[in-house]
Amino acid sequence: MIIIARIDERLIHGQIAYAWSVAYKSEAIMVIDDEVAKDDFQKSLLQLACPPQIKCLIYDEDKAVEMLKKYEKRKIFIVVKHPKTLLRLAKDDVGLTSVNVDGLYYKEGRRPLAKTIYVDEELEQVFRELNQLGVKLETRTTPTDPANDLMRLL
Repeated sequence: MIIIARIDERLIHGQIAYAWSVAYKSEAIMVIDDEVAKDDFQKSLLQLACPPQIKCLIYDEDKAVEMLKKYEKRKIFIVVKHPKTLLRLAKDDVGLTSVNVDGLYYKEGRRPLAKTIYVDEELEQVFRELNQLGVKLETRTTPTDPANDLMRLL
């Protein structure tokens, strides 16, 4: 089961490994990214960033859908770079009910919504589609921060 899904362009880093995964008592962190799944060097770096007691899984979108359905009773923490990945999961009915949005950094054409969340029209549209599918979208930098409704910021 997906215990938390987070959008963070950095994927696995200290805050993910030692704050979020602990707060949500994750058995595994699953990175879902088509490009990273093909890059052995990036995969090895992400595996090093995972705490030793938590399984590190790195899949492309197709394999992730398959594995989430297969291991629906496991406590899995999903991390992605882009909300389009989560839109795919929501449409494939893998049990995605909420998303923590943070770590979408400044790029040309993006406007700020919060300190660490910048969006463009494409990102806004994907968030609106996720919302229409009933996925709750919240912003928090750390697990102890109060949650804010992302849709109110758009």
